[in-house]
Amino acid sequence: MASKLATTRLPLLLVTILRILVSGIFLYAGVLKLQDADGTLVAVYQYHLLSWQMAGVLAVFLPFVEITAALGLWIPRLQLGASLLVIGLNLLFITALASAVARNLDVSCGCFGTTDLRTTSGIRLAEDAILLLLCLPLWLHARSKHYAQLHSAEDSGY
Repeated sequence: MASKLATTRLPLLLVTILRILVSGIFLYAGVLKLQDADGTLVAVYQYHLLSWQMAGVLAVFLPFVEITAALGLWIPRLQLGASLLVIGLNLLFITALASAVARNLDVSCGCFGTTDLRTTSGIRLAEDAILLLLCLPLWLHARSKHYAQLHSAEDSGY
């Protein structure tokens, strides 16, 4: 088990840089969405995946989920869950955007409120894919720390 953990350990500097980058992006996106609630609602609805009412519910909660995930990446007991949450959010964003592209919908991503209205869907898909790749090492690092803690507790009899 210890040899398996050693292969998933990442240099702390790399993890810290990735954590700053990913949490900064999610924090920034969440704050911009909070500042422009109407724009966020329109951005969510334009994908035509949800009713107007459900788009409203998502538009209200999404900024808080993004901000919570960003902050959770810095709290040791929450890092595993927060890293899974940012991966899940990225997959949600990629799926919604890919669906819009497949249906030839001309949508602005809405990822950063109304500041990204000129960004094309193809570029935003590539950016989201890169962000997803940046999130994966954070999850691997949090998972290896979690398993190490479980193994340590097991060895000490707890």
